[in-house]
Amino acid sequence: MNRGVEPGLSPQRVVSLVPSMTDSMFTLGLERFLIGVTDYCPLPENQTGFQRIGGPKDARVEEIIGLHPEMVFANAEENPESLIAALEQSGLRVWVVFPKNVREAVSDLRDLAMMYASETALQSVVWLDRAVDWLEGSRPQKTMRVFCPIWREGPAEKPDRWVTLNSDTYANDLLSLCGAENVFAGRTSSRYPPVTPEEVIAADPEIILLPDEPFAFAEEDVAFFLRYMLSIQAVQHQKIRRVDGRLLFWHGTRLGESIRVLPEWFKL
Repeated sequence: MNRGVEPGLSPQRVVSLVPSMTDSMFTLGLERFLIGVTDYCPLPENQTGFQRIGGPKDARVEEIIGLHPEMVFANAEENPESLIAALEQSGLRVWVVFPKNVREAVSDLRDLAMMYASETALQSVVWLDRAVDWLEGSRPQKTMRVFCPIWREGPAEKPDRWVTLNSDTYANDLLSLCGAENVFAGRTSSRYPPVTPEEVIAADPEIILLPDEPFAFAEEDVAFFLRYMLSIQAVQHQKIRRVDGRLLFWHGTRLGESIRVLPEWFKL
């Protein structure tokens, strides 16, 4: 099973099944090695020559094989195990990442830079690592309590429940690093536990973040909190924020933007 990074391996033809990894390849100046990307991978304007091979969940295996990549970038959470296994069974080398915290995400970036022996890319990762060091050292003693759903079950007018995240996730660690306390971090039933409106009221978050991915929360979701959850501090102080989900969930070089932006949201 070829899921790791081997010393001296520098794949010249790469297919990325992970939008955040594709994003990082461009940011680190390594995009020339990409030949295939998912339909959801961002590409800078006027960039051509990259074959779209489907979504992260349903990438077209035969098309990927036909590109003759030397490596496929995958993520154990974003890409189904059946997809990864099919690629491996075809003889392709797959690098599978699965960072559950900020340090692991930085480590993956370091491996990527080292893979291509890129001094410029490695220096970018070093500076990012130092920025994380600084944030860890300056974390406030009192943090803002945050509720961050990632999915809604039921209509916006009356949700049955939301799916949120616990402490065993990259987004939770990022929120903590930036000065927030996830009110459902201690839930152990699942890494992404469901919670009811009543449980959110009882948790009394000081700020609510509504990302636009993986579920696209909209103004009607904001309206529900404002109409039916008047007792919680986030509503009383009008701290309900619709946010770019990439800042919360895209491990990779997007972390640099996250640690610049997020701490400003959580200042008490």
